[in-house]
Amino acid sequence: MPHRIFRLNSSTFAILYENDQRTVVTIPANALVTVVVGEVEADGLIKIRYEHKVLVMLAVDLRRRAERVWQEQQSA
Repeated sequence: MPHRIFRLNSSTFAILYENDQRTVVTIPANALVTVVVGEVEADGLIKIRYEHKVLVMLAVDLRRRAERVWQEQQSA
């Protein structure tokens, strides 16, 4: 699956899982995030990378609050 990069139009929340703890993280407007696992068009959670950390967020939040700026090309 290709990595997809999105720019947030407004701030949104994501969840960081670290050392068996969950922390809510606010990602600011204009931040770039990379989808690493999951389908943005589907329902449910996706994994994203932001500031060298992998977080989980709702796919619907990304659809509503971001625009795609780049998609890695798949090799043949």
